[in-house]
Amino acid sequence: MNTVNKTHWLSGKNLVVLLIGMLVMYFGVTTMVDKRFAEFETNTRSQITEQLVLVSAISEATSRNGADAVTESIVKDCSVSERIQFDDLLNNLNNNLNRTQLTELERLFGRCGSFYSERKSVMVARLTREVEILEGYVNQLSVILDKDISSEYSLEDWKKLSEEEKKQSELFANLVVLQDEIISTLLSGKNAQSPEIEEILQQVREVQETLLVANAQASALRSRLISL
Repeated sequence: MNTVNKTHWLSGKNLVVLLIGMLVMYFGVTTMVDKRFAEFETNTRSQITEQLVLVSAISEATSRNGADAVTESIVKDCSVSERIQFDDLLNNLNNNLNRTQLTELERLFGRCGSFYSERKSVMVARLTREVEILEGYVNQLSVILDKDISSEYSLEDWKKLSEEEKKQSELFANLVVLQDEIISTLLSGKNAQSPEIEEILQQVREVQETLLVANAQASALRSRLISL
Protein backbone atom coordinates (compact mmCIF):
# COMPACT_ATOMS: atom_id res chain seq x y z
CA MET A 1 0.00 0.00 0.00
CA ASN A 2 1.56 3.26 -1.08
CA THR A 3 1.91 6.19 1.24
CA VAL A 4 -1.00 8.20 -0.24
CA ASN A 5 -3.48 5.30 -0.05
CA LYS A 6 -2.30 4.46 3.44
CA THR A 7 -2.84 8.03 4.54
CA HIS A 8 -6.35 8.06 3.05
CA TRP A 9 -7.16 4.73 4.73
CA LEU A 10 -5.95 5.97 8.10
CA SER A 11 -7.90 9.20 7.68
CA GLY A 12 -11.03 7.25 6.82
CA LYS A 13 -10.49 4.94 9.77
CA ASN A 14 -10.00 7.87 12.12
CA LEU A 15 -13.20 9.45 10.83
CA VAL A 16 -15.15 6.25 11.46
CA VAL A 17 -13.70 5.99 14.97
CA LEU A 18 -14.59 9.65 15.57
CA LEU A 19 -18.16 9.14 14.35
CA ILE A 20 -18.60 6.02 16.46
CA GLY A 21 -17.22 7.88 19.46
CA MET A 22 -19.64 10.75 18.88
CA LEU A 23 -22.57 8.33 18.55
CA VAL A 24 -21.60 6.53 21.74
CA MET A 25 -21.29 9.87 23.53
CA TYR A 26 -24.65 11.04 22.13
CA PHE A 27 -26.48 7.91 23.21
CA GLY A 28 -24.71 7.97 26.56
CA VAL A 29 -25.73 11.57 27.20
CA THR A 30 -29.26 10.89 25.97
CA THR A 31 -29.59 7.87 28.24
CA MET A 32 -28.29 9.87 31.20
CA VAL A 33 -30.70 12.74 30.49
CA ASP A 34 -33.63 10.34 30.09
CA LYS A 35 -32.69 8.68 33.37
CA ARG A 36 -32.51 12.03 35.16
CA PHE A 37 -35.88 13.10 33.75
CA ALA A 38 -37.37 9.76 34.83
CA GLU A 39 -36.01 10.38 38.34
CA PHE A 40 -37.43 13.91 38.34
CA GLU A 41 -40.80 12.56 37.22
CA THR A 42 -40.82 9.87 39.91
CA ASN A 43 -39.81 12.32 42.65
CA THR A 44 -42.36 14.92 41.55
CA ARG A 45 -45.17 12.37 41.38
CA SER A 46 -44.22 11.28 44.89
CA GLN A 47 -44.37 14.88 46.09
CA ILE A 48 -47.77 15.32 44.45
CA THR A 49 -49.09 12.16 46.13
CA GLU A 50 -47.91 13.35 49.55
CA GLN A 51 -49.36 16.81 48.93
CA LEU A 52 -52.73 15.35 47.93
CA VAL A 53 -52.85 13.44 51.23
CA LEU A 54 -52.15 16.66 53.14
CA VAL A 55 -54.65 18.73 51.13
CA SER A 56 -57.35 16.07 51.59
CA ALA A 57 -56.78 15.96 55.37
CA ILE A 58 -56.95 19.75 55.70
CA SER A 59 -60.02 19.85 53.48
CA GLU A 60 -61.89 17.28 55.57
CA ALA A 61 -60.98 19.04 58.84
CA THR A 62 -62.09 22.38 57.37
CA SER A 63 -65.41 20.93 56.20
CA ARG A 64 -66.39 19.98 59.77
CA ASN A 65 -65.10 23.28 61.18
CA GLY A 66 -62.32 21.42 62.90
CA ALA A 67 -58.63 22.24 63.09
CA ASP A 68 -55.26 20.59 62.86
CA ALA A 69 -52.45 20.95 65.38
CA VAL A 70 -50.94 23.94 63.59
CA THR A 71 -54.19 25.91 63.66
CA GLU A 72 -54.95 24.94 67.26
CA SER A 73 -51.59 26.38 68.27
CA ILE A 74 -52.46 29.68 66.55
CA VAL A 75 -56.13 30.20 67.45
CA LYS A 76 -57.03 29.78 71.12
CA ASP A 77 -60.56 29.54 72.52
CA CYS A 78 -61.69 31.22 75.71
CA SER A 79 -61.73 29.14 78.90
CA VAL A 80 -64.16 26.23 79.27
CA SER A 81 -66.23 28.07 81.88
CA GLU A 82 -66.42 31.19 79.70
CA ARG A 83 -67.40 29.10 76.67
CA ILE A 84 -70.22 27.40 78.60
CA GLN A 85 -71.51 30.72 79.94
CA PHE A 86 -71.21 32.42 76.54
CA ASP A 87 -73.06 29.66 74.69
CA ASP A 88 -75.81 29.63 77.33
CA LEU A 89 -76.35 33.40 77.11
CA LEU A 90 -76.18 33.36 73.32
CA ASN A 91 -78.77 30.58 73.09
CA ASN A 92 -81.10 32.65 75.28
CA LEU A 93 -80.61 35.88 73.36
CA ASN A 94 -84.23 35.89 72.19
CA ASN A 95 -85.56 35.40 75.72
CA ASN A 96 -85.28 39.05 76.79
CA LEU A 97 -82.01 38.91 78.71
CA ASN A 98 -81.69 41.66 81.31
CA ARG A 99 -79.05 44.37 80.97
CA THR A 100 -76.61 42.66 83.31
CA GLN A 101 -76.81 39.49 81.25
CA LEU A 102 -76.42 41.42 77.99
CA THR A 103 -73.39 43.27 79.35
CA GLU A 104 -71.82 39.97 80.37
CA LEU A 105 -72.63 38.50 76.96
CA GLU A 106 -70.96 41.45 75.26
CA ARG A 107 -67.85 40.95 77.40
CA LEU A 108 -67.73 37.25 76.65
CA PHE A 109 -68.37 37.91 72.98
CA GLY A 110 -65.07 39.74 72.81
CA ARG A 111 -63.30 36.66 74.18
CA CYS A 112 -65.31 33.80 72.67
CA GLY A 113 -67.46 35.12 69.84
CA SER A 114 -65.03 34.98 66.93
CA PHE A 115 -63.15 31.79 67.87
CA TYR A 116 -64.81 29.41 65.39
CA SER A 117 -64.77 32.02 62.62
CA GLU A 118 -61.06 32.72 63.16
CA ARG A 119 -60.25 29.02 63.27
CA LYS A 120 -62.14 28.48 60.02
CA SER A 121 -60.26 31.40 58.46
CA VAL A 122 -56.86 29.99 59.41
CA MET A 123 -57.78 26.52 58.14
CA VAL A 124 -58.97 27.99 54.85
CA ALA A 125 -55.74 29.97 54.55
CA ARG A 126 -53.81 26.73 55.12
CA LEU A 127 -55.90 24.91 52.53
CA THR A 128 -55.37 27.69 49.99
CA ARG A 129 -51.61 27.64 50.57
CA GLU A 130 -51.35 23.85 50.28
CA VAL A 131 -53.39 23.87 47.07
CA GLU A 132 -50.96 26.46 45.70
CA ILE A 133 -48.07 24.14 46.57
CA LEU A 134 -49.91 21.28 44.85
CA GLU A 135 -50.32 23.47 41.78
CA GLY A 136 -46.58 24.16 41.80
CA TYR A 137 -45.76 20.45 41.83
CA VAL A 138 -48.27 19.71 39.06
CA ASN A 139 -46.88 22.54 36.92
CA GLN A 140 -43.38 21.20 37.50
CA LEU A 141 -44.45 17.74 36.33
CA SER A 142 -46.14 19.26 33.28
CA VAL A 143 -42.82 20.86 32.33
CA ILE A 144 -40.96 17.58 32.80
CA LEU A 145 -43.47 15.69 30.64
CA ASP A 146 -43.90 18.59 28.20
CA LYS A 147 -47.70 18.41 28.47
CA ASP A 148 -50.45 19.78 30.71
CA ILE A 149 -51.36 17.12 33.27
CA SER A 150 -53.40 19.35 35.63
CA SER A 151 -56.59 17.42 34.84
CA GLU A 152 -54.89 14.17 35.94
CA TYR A 153 -54.79 15.56 39.47
CA SER A 154 -58.09 17.53 39.30
CA LEU A 155 -56.18 20.72 40.01
CA GLU A 156 -58.98 23.06 38.93
CA ASP A 157 -61.45 21.34 41.25
CA TRP A 158 -59.05 21.67 44.17
CA LYS A 159 -58.75 25.38 43.42
CA LYS A 160 -62.54 25.71 43.22
CA LEU A 161 -62.90 23.90 46.56
CA SER A 162 -60.44 26.32 48.11
CA GLU A 163 -62.50 29.23 46.77
CA GLU A 164 -65.76 27.78 48.12
CA GLU A 165 -64.21 27.27 51.55
CA LYS A 166 -62.94 30.85 51.47
CA LYS A 167 -66.46 32.02 50.66
CA GLN A 168 -67.81 30.08 53.65
CA SER A 169 -65.14 31.58 55.89
CA GLU A 170 -66.16 35.09 54.86
CA LEU A 171 -69.82 34.27 55.47
CA PHE A 172 -69.00 32.93 58.96
CA ALA A 173 -67.20 36.18 59.68
CA ASN A 174 -70.30 38.10 58.53
CA LEU A 175 -72.45 36.12 60.96
CA VAL A 176 -70.10 37.02 63.81
CA VAL A 177 -70.45 40.71 62.94
CA LEU A 178 -74.24 40.40 62.81
CA GLN A 179 -74.31 38.64 66.20
CA ASP A 180 -72.31 41.51 67.65
CA GLU A 181 -74.77 43.99 66.12
CA ILE A 182 -77.70 42.16 67.70
CA ILE A 183 -76.10 42.33 71.15
CA SER A 184 -75.25 46.01 70.74
CA THR A 185 -78.77 46.80 69.54
CA LEU A 186 -80.32 45.00 72.49
CA LEU A 187 -77.99 46.86 74.86
CA SER A 188 -79.16 50.13 73.33
CA GLY A 189 -82.63 49.37 74.66
CA LYS A 190 -84.31 47.65 71.73
CA ASN A 191 -86.17 44.41 72.42
CA ALA A 192 -85.94 41.15 70.50
CA GLN A 193 -89.10 41.96 68.52
CA SER A 194 -88.05 45.44 67.44
CA PRO A 195 -87.78 46.39 63.73
CA GLU A 196 -84.05 47.01 64.18
CA ILE A 197 -83.47 43.48 65.43
CA GLU A 198 -85.73 42.02 62.76
CA GLU A 199 -83.70 43.80 60.09
CA ILE A 200 -80.48 42.29 61.40
CA LEU A 201 -82.12 38.86 61.65
CA GLN A 202 -83.18 39.14 58.02
CA GLN A 203 -79.53 39.72 57.10
CA VAL A 204 -78.61 36.69 59.20
CA ARG A 205 -81.10 34.53 57.31
CA GLU A 206 -79.74 35.72 53.96
CA VAL A 207 -76.16 34.96 54.98
CA GLN A 208 -77.20 31.53 56.27
CA GLU A 209 -78.94 30.71 52.98
CA THR A 210 -75.86 31.72 51.01
CA LEU A 211 -73.75 29.68 53.40
CA LEU A 212 -75.88 26.60 52.78
CA VAL A 213 -75.37 26.93 49.03
CA ALA A 214 -71.61 27.39 49.40
CA ASN A 215 -71.43 24.43 51.76
CA ALA A 216 -73.35 22.20 49.33
CA GLN A 217 -71.05 23.17 46.46
CA ALA A 218 -67.96 22.54 48.57
CA SER A 219 -69.30 19.18 49.75
CA ALA A 220 -69.97 18.06 46.18
CA LEU A 221 -66.46 19.04 45.10
CA ARG A 222 -64.87 17.39 48.13
CA SER A 223 -66.77 14.13 47.67
CA ARG A 224 -65.67 13.95 44.05
CA LEU A 225 -62.04 14.78 44.80
CA ILE A 226 -61.50 12.53 47.81
CA SER A 227 -63.21 9.57 46.17
CA LEU A 228 -60.76 9.69 43.26
